[in-house]
Amino acid sequence: MRIAIIGYGKMGHAIERIALERGHEIVSVIDAGNTDSFDSEEFASAEAAIEFTTPSTAPANIMRAASKGVPVVCGSTGWAERRAEVEKAVLDAGGALLASSNFSIGVHVFNNISRRLAHIMGKLPQYTPHLAETHHIHKLDHPSGTAITIAEGIIDECPRISGWEDEGILWMNATEQEQEKMTADIARRAKEIPSDKLPVLALRKDEVPGIHVVSWESPVDAITITHSAKSRDGFALGAVMAAEWIASRKGIYTIDQMMDDIL
Repeated sequence: MRIAIIGYGKMGHAIERIALERGHEIVSVIDAGNTDSFDSEEFASAEAAIEFTTPSTAPANIMRAASKGVPVVCGSTGWAERRAEVEKAVLDAGGALLASSNFSIGVHVFNNISRRLAHIMGKLPQYTPHLAETHHIHKLDHPSGTAITIAEGIIDECPRISGWEDEGILWMNATEQEQEKMTADIARRAKEIPSDKLPVLALRKDEVPGIHVVSWESPVDAITITHSAKSRDGFALGAVMAAEWIASRKGIYTIDQMMDDIL
């Protein structure tokens, strides 16, 4: 199939490589310096576009692609406040959109396990939950979109958890003095988080692709589940599979709908 790539950073390069390995053709690559390519014949010929950019540029990219009749797979996060506006524009254009914080099949499995565990823990009030995510130092938003999705699943399944709260961010590559200050701020915030809220901690370190850890702790033991990405390839493969899936569709879709259909 013919694929357009919007955003040509590390994820864009990984998507290009995997799409070519799966026999697809890259007909257009759009980055910050050539956004006029949205108006090109090459872009309009795409059967799907895969968008990985920034929170500030993703909404306009999606709407512009939809206006050209190109279905969009979006992996950018941090633009939830504009989601309703973007989805309306896509529907008005008769387009298709599948936006997700994470396209990894492993993360989808992990989230299902986390939801099941949260359902069980709803009956065991002695256990308190905690969620931590670790990503590379270039990731700007926190908590990660994936962490928010996992948190929402826990909240849905465990009635005594009414919401999540940001516990703070720790930059692991900072100086020792800076880390001590951040750690103290995180400890202070942790004490202020009500017992019916899920604390979510963000860490930034080196080039870590993504680690998510859910833990439930009681006075006598702890249960912990972890998903650790080894590279960006898992996310890129899932995004290309999403493009294959959405190419012939119209409307707004979720990653759960796609995964339930293909797995």
